[in-house]
Amino acid sequence: MIVECKKCEALVDAKVLKDYEVFDPQLGPPCKYSFLKCPKCHSPLLVIQENFGEEWDDPYRLYPPQARINAFYPEPIKKAYWEANACFKAKAYTAAAIMCRKTLEGICNEHKIKEENLALSLQEMKNQGIIENRLFEWADMLRISGNEAVHDLSVIVSADDARDIIEFTNALLEYMFTFRDKYTKYRKRQEEKKRKIHLKT
Repeated sequence: MIVECKKCEALVDAKVLKDYEVFDPQLGPPCKYSFLKCPKCHSPLLVIQENFGEEWDDPYRLYPPQARINAFYPEPIKKAYWEANACFKAKAYTAAAIMCRKTLEGICNEHKIKEENLALSLQEMKNQGIIENRLFEWADMLRISGNEAVHDLSVIVSADDARDIIEFTNALLEYMFTFRDKYTKYRKRQEEKKRKIHLKT
């Protein structure tokens, strides 16, 4: 099975050691979990595939975990974050940090925040309650790392730092466009239930 080995940082034809298929119509399409071994470094890999028709889709690596780019992210943000991951895979770590900074700018633009610079835009997002203090600290750290990568030619971003920057960016995106939206929808449903109960009484 062709899959990317994180340790080798390359696509490999991994050996399938064990498959496990599961299907619950209430949870979604049939799924197949495969436990694999890299033929080069012998590292363990766990992937999942789904079947929406007559064949299994491409494997998605669950372990070691890989960044999942949510299809519901706004398109400019999705493109910038995808490019950050592509730069990391190509070992262009400084470029990856720069693209994460661009992703931050996209988040501000999506929320109609356009101050004189990114630092002020992030502060305004915090002031408006769009992000809370811890997420602001993460975002500001990403901004600083991106600024250093852009403006200081002596700065070379390491692989470990680039990986952390990408993971922090992913956490920020997941909060902004997944968990926060889910919570908002949940609150609306609960308020609607209370309204209907109030109308009945």
